[in-house]
Amino acid sequence: MRLHQCQYFFRFGILLSVLAISAGCRTLQERTQLKAASQAPAQPILDLPTPREMAKKTADKLTEGYSFTRGIWKTTGWWNSANALESVIDYSRMTGNADHTALISATYKRHIGGKFLNEFNDDEAWWALTWIKAYDLTHQAHYLAIAKTIFADIATHWDDHCGGGVWWKKDHKYKNAITNELFLTLASRLHLRTPGDSGPGSFRDWADREWQWFQKSGMISSDRLIVDGLNEQCHPVGQTFTYNQGVILGGLVDYARVSGNRQLLQDAHSIATAAITKLIDASGILRDSNEVAKSDSADQPQFKGIFMRNLAYLYDQRREPAYRDFILNNLRRLWTDNRSSDNQFGYLWAGPFDMSDGARQTSALDLMNAAISVSQPNVALTAKATANVPSCNDHESPAMAVDGSLINDSKWCAHGDPSAILTLDFGRVLTIAAFNVKHAEAGGEANDLNTETFTIESSSDGQYWQPVVTTTDNKDKTTEHPVTGLKARYARLNILRSQTRQSIFATRIFEFEAIGDGK
Repeated sequence: MRLHQCQYFFRFGILLSVLAISAGCRTLQERTQLKAASQAPAQPILDLPTPREMAKKTADKLTEGYSFTRGIWKTTGWWNSANALESVIDYSRMTGNADHTALISATYKRHIGGKFLNEFNDDEAWWALTWIKAYDLTHQAHYLAIAKTIFADIATHWDDHCGGGVWWKKDHKYKNAITNELFLTLASRLHLRTPGDSGPGSFRDWADREWQWFQKSGMISSDRLIVDGLNEQCHPVGQTFTYNQGVILGGLVDYARVSGNRQLLQDAHSIATAAITKLIDASGILRDSNEVAKSDSADQPQFKGIFMRNLAYLYDQRREPAYRDFILNNLRRLWTDNRSSDNQFGYLWAGPFDMSDGARQTSALDLMNAAISVSQPNVALTAKATANVPSCNDHESPAMAVDGSLINDSKWCAHGDPSAILTLDFGRVLTIAAFNVKHAEAGGEANDLNTETFTIESSSDGQYWQPVVTTTDNKDKTTEHPVTGLKARYARLNILRSQTRQSIFATRIFEFEAIGDGK
């Protein structure tokens, strides 16, 4: 039934702390809500796997349910499969793990003949957002092209009924929150990936129109909870679902980048705060209001993970400790109380485990990806990468070493041995727990092309450098280098001998990762 409304990593396990929040920055009500969110009952520190370790087990189990013949997941629906694929892509980029990236091209090839356009505009938008993520990971232009094709189809279903907005279905009987939140997000992300996009009918223009309409539509209530949609008289109706509360967060983060209006992040913060203080059970765990074990809903088990995905995205722009604590506390509870013996997850995150399917497993993976993002992020993904020598080819630039991708020959390649240097600028001083280097073999090349000898240095100002790693006689495809508690704004990888093969020497670095502490 489709809803009408639609050991260097720290050991995981936390005691939630009372937040020290400046009284000059927030209203009394907001401060009280955030304090309550941070004062959930104290939990014992448990020797749990790290979020990255959890996510690997969960992603491996999720992808077992994928059908290469059908090009979707076996135990969940069409739009759910878009979210499952997006979660796998997020996992791949955050961790640099390419085990499951074959699902991207398999899904595209199986359905490019037409199914990405259907009677549901929200379904279309979910797939478009997934293909943008696929483009970001693989750099393959056809994924961005199909996202733009989908967007153009959705845009034809905007009209002046209720003053604007996109219809949920092609039958034009209902306008709802999720479709328009997705449309805002999609327009913003396409603008950010389309040089020269401007003027009437541009992605930027659509993003402006959508937000101007949505914020006045009445679907954002006075308590900052978002109702499901509008009735025939254009009055807000329906309950609040966690995914409605989440998608708008991602849309506002990207629209803030598009418009340059940082106030939008405050709007997102108020919506996020409402969710983490009101859409919870008595122990502070996220839930939709009508959750029941073994629910026959094909849709709702997906919702909470979508919220967490977007809350972590907001956290990257607005480092509210309450967001981080909320994500990690929910993950602790999910792992301890809602996990089967073979690492499958049920509907109720507070437990008990009820049953497994693709939507439930995807939602769990979304939560784990969010936990990685706020606690063990690869901060190199947002760093500026430069090199002191030319690249072997234009498509093998320094940026390819910090894109989270091992596929489609996504590497930094440079001649110059022993003088090639890759430098990262994180933008601010961060605490680094480890560096990981993924050499030629990690991207599928021969093992005698792995970097043989290299050093890693760090700096807070770009002037004074300290050596933190020295590796010689390396033969491994991936090398891991704990540097717990290192403070640095810059890191550089110095290649002293690029390979063991006695031929033309060339540096081949598929990923240079810097694992931060998420704070």
